[in-house]
Amino acid sequence: MNDIVITSGWVIALLAGITVAAATATAAFWDRGRFRVVHRAAGLLVVQLLLLLSIAAVVNKQANFYVTLGELFGKGGGDTYAGTLPAGAPRLSSDGGGKDDLDRWIAGHPAEPGKGTVIPAMLAGAGTGYALPAQIYLPAGYASPAAARRDFPVVMFLAGYPGTVDSWLKSVGVGAALDEAIGAGRLPPVIAVLAEQDPVRGRDSECVDSVHGVRADTYLSTDVPEVVHHHFRAARGRENWALVGYSTGGFCAVNLALRHPDRFAAAASLAGYFRPLIDRSTGDLYHGDLDLRRANDPRITIGQQRPAPVHLFLTAGLGDRAALRDLKAFAPLVRAPDTATVLDDRAGGHNFTTWRAVLPDLFSWLDKQFGKGGARAA
Repeated sequence: MNDIVITSGWVIALLAGITVAAATATAAFWDRGRFRVVHRAAGLLVVQLLLLLSIAAVVNKQANFYVTLGELFGKGGGDTYAGTLPAGAPRLSSDGGGKDDLDRWIAGHPAEPGKGTVIPAMLAGAGTGYALPAQIYLPAGYASPAAARRDFPVVMFLAGYPGTVDSWLKSVGVGAALDEAIGAGRLPPVIAVLAEQDPVRGRDSECVDSVHGVRADTYLSTDVPEVVHHHFRAARGRENWALVGYSTGGFCAVNLALRHPDRFAAAASLAGYFRPLIDRSTGDLYHGDLDLRRANDPRITIGQQRPAPVHLFLTAGLGDRAALRDLKAFAPLVRAPDTATVLDDRAGGHNFTTWRAVLPDLFSWLDKQFGKGGARAA
């Protein structure tokens, strides 16, 4: 099932074709047979179910919720990420591997004036051994001679579950939003890393190092920054690195920042939650290890002493009752020197439209965070 890509156009076309065929057959046999009431009811039911399935397939393709049939049924399958990126996408590692492929990709895909460059890549981590997909956004002017000695702040974007590294681009539109904000001077030029957070496809890692050996935390907090630093002009220092996530990604962003304040100074949660989750999609990540579970509980770690403060941006739409309830329970726990900027008065539910609408506020907040350190000449 992990080999069947349900976001493919042929899958949607097949479902649409079957739906049309079922509707045609129902109409053709409407007045035939002895048990008309039964076959009419059955025909209408089948057509309606197929129509709903076709609509769901289209929505799934647009939002990148589930890519394979295995993911849909919660079946995590080994290394099935290789085919999710276009042919020629570089594989980048912290030992310098992939540099020539990266240069070729950039040369072959020049950015439009005033727009950033988005690079699909596999990021191979030395610590974990994972090679997972990502989309790397480089701001307009990154390759210009004037910026040749400039380092750039980095924002790592984490998706919800289910979701993919394309969700922020295709569903939230973060690439175009970054272009607009940077072009208007409301955000300094940044490198954006849209990273994969689930080493096992179809299994929600919650971005933690689990008892069972999946090391999502190590990959995101150590491996990805190492690869990015090696291949891009990413600014050093915690003040130049921020995490942003929606839904599950919101939990990931806050949890990782609190666990690694030496690497991330800021984190934003868009409709996230603040408690370690265990359900069908995650499996038992902690397996009875209470210390590990508490170490991944932001409600606990926010009150612990850290060598440097963490700055948080917390938001949820008024129609997103569960996320709003979690936000209002967590926000009062933030104490100086940590800070929390809370946006809890905006309309909207738990959806991409709500998160897209809050991007200007998010970027204004990030502008202030990076203003404390910001991009600099190398």
